[in-house]
Amino acid sequence: MIIATKPAFMPALAEIFVVMGAVKVLFLGLLSKKNVLKRTFNYAIVVLLSALIALCVQPRGMQITFNGLFLSDAFTILIKIIVLFSGVITLIVTRLTVSYEGLGHFEYPALILFSLAGMMMMISAHDLISLFMGLELQSLSLYVLVGMRRHNSETSEAALKYFLLGALSTGILLYGSSLVYGFTGLTDFEMLERFFIRNSFSQLSIGPIIGVTLILVALGFKVATAPFHLWIPDVYQGTSTSLTMFLATAPKIAGIAVLMKVLMSPFNGLSYIWQPLLMILSILSMGLGAFAALTQTNIKRFIAYSSVGHIGFLSVGILIANAIGLRATLVYSVIYIFSILLFFSSLLYLQRQGKTIETLNDLKGLRHRHPGIAFLLSFTLFSLAGIPPLPGFIAKIIIFRAAANSGYYVLCSIIVIYSLICAGYYLLVLKTILMDQVENQVVRYSSHKRDLITALAILFLIILLILCFIRPDFLIDAAQQAVFGLMYL
Repeated sequence: MIIATKPAFMPALAEIFVVMGAVKVLFLGLLSKKNVLKRTFNYAIVVLLSALIALCVQPRGMQITFNGLFLSDAFTILIKIIVLFSGVITLIVTRLTVSYEGLGHFEYPALILFSLAGMMMMISAHDLISLFMGLELQSLSLYVLVGMRRHNSETSEAALKYFLLGALSTGILLYGSSLVYGFTGLTDFEMLERFFIRNSFSQLSIGPIIGVTLILVALGFKVATAPFHLWIPDVYQGTSTSLTMFLATAPKIAGIAVLMKVLMSPFNGLSYIWQPLLMILSILSMGLGAFAALTQTNIKRFIAYSSVGHIGFLSVGILIANAIGLRATLVYSVIYIFSILLFFSSLLYLQRQGKTIETLNDLKGLRHRHPGIAFLLSFTLFSLAGIPPLPGFIAKIIIFRAAANSGYYVLCSIIVIYSLICAGYYLLVLKTILMDQVENQVVRYSSHKRDLITALAILFLIILLILCFIRPDFLIDAAQQAVFGLMYL
């Protein structure tokens, strides 16, 4: 472990790239007179690729800097690579669709960069203060992004709900953190872990226990576990498909990583408090996601409730609280993010051809009208449903085995039941794509300009997903190294 007594900037080089790039995008947008949107998007993509390179060459050993506020290790580097990768794919795929969706402003890529910087900051947070700073930088950027379509009433409603519930969760997080600090005098993660390990339940007052519970509730809002999921369906439906693609990917894996880190590092000694609570949230999320998605006709609301269910599955690995469970959660998260990126990339490809995709009825007859996209959507949905031998099946098997090996047999039964229900609603969507016909009309796609970069991004996602179920060892080994760093902080 390397602890810098003076601020060392190399562990935070990727964050510096992203923040400086976001500022440069703002100035570029203000000063450019021609092709403003194209130039800002291209520059933002270059910035994220540079940050990815900086992360890939960074040492995997533990480094703590900025007076103990910032930590870099194998776990944080892996999560930040996935977050930045999601941002790159989102910017590449959406750069040609944001204009007619009402997001054609140069502030859009700048805010994407600022939100990514916030996610990276909270992933590397080693203190409750730096965690709050990163979380708020992400949240404030997303609030503005959600409300950018000012003249759309549905968007305005979604932005207001997102802001109010986000502000509520921020208040809960601050109150919980203040209780923890007030009764322990500590905010540093490592010191808090030692404090709670040394002091048993009988030695603790009620204050820090309530504080930890409130922090868990606040993080539940951020990752949209049931019953704190109320914002997610309306926000997904009210925003553009381009922005929904971003909301459903990068913030999700960043939130899951923070949940893992907070529960396994500072509050590891209070597992007897948060494990039962997280189990309740996990079961509620799986159940609500499974049953609520069955009745949805809007695609984005369907994905919203589906994501609530997947968060429930991801929480299972965390509540197990050992290396096997955390590794399973990481593998599941990566496969889920790749699948969602491919799903929305396929939808946006259709939108670029002049067809708005909002409801399941818009996907009728897709097998005849665009068989390639129908295949991609089917592949993605089969994977999300956990149909063997696709990547989603491997992810669910890993979660199931982790729960079984840890003795959570009742939870294993619940996982199997909810997995079957989840497969049912994914198959309903697949029926619409592959079997239903468009009634009394023939829909033709308008001509479009081919985009080689977007096609390559989609092809890269397909290759990654195929590799995940042909050779999953590489992903499992990377997750194992990351978890080792997290467990033995």
